Amino acid sequence: MGEFLYRSARVKNLLYSGEYSSRPYPAGGGLYELELYPVINTCVGISSGLYYYNPLAHQLEQLCERTKDVETLLKDAWGASGQQDMPQVLIVISARFQRLSWKYEAIAYSLILKHVGVLYQTMYLVATAMNLAPCALGSGNADLFAKVAETDYYAESSVGEFLLGSRSIHENKPEALG
Repeated sequence: MGEFLYRSARVKNLLYSGEYSSRPYPAGGGLYELELYPVINTCVGISSGLYYYNPLAHQLEQLCERTKDVETLLKDAWGASGQQDMPQVLIVISARFQRLSWKYEAIAYSLILKHVGVLYQTMYLVATAMNLAPCALGSGNADLFAKVAETDYYAESSVGEFLLGSRSIHENKPEALG
């Protein structure tokens, strides 16, 4: 999990007195409004629960253990994916809207969604290179995420979800996540 996040989303360096950063994927104006919140079901060395990925320190910060609401986030992603088993890891992508809207105003939301697509592509490429099983989702529950992560829905809300799991050793095909 650490290598995946390092390769796909870390802050590589800070620019202009720390106001802007550089990451492994491009973003308009170097503002990087997207944040990652891994929801761990099963992952070696990491307890089940909701985490925030701090891209500057390259650390996971546990927000809460596995609760009924965390379980619901996993189950909703499982249902949306059509997989047989629960996902091993669900990464909820949120956007801190103000980081972009002050500069891009009317086109900020469309730019956020484009950035989600760029991040999805980077995550797919990294997962494939690491022989993992990736799956971007086109759904999610922004209200439930805001409740569980304790974010202000209007300041930071979920805008994408991405499943990550291991591949089957025997077939070199994605195994059922979980």
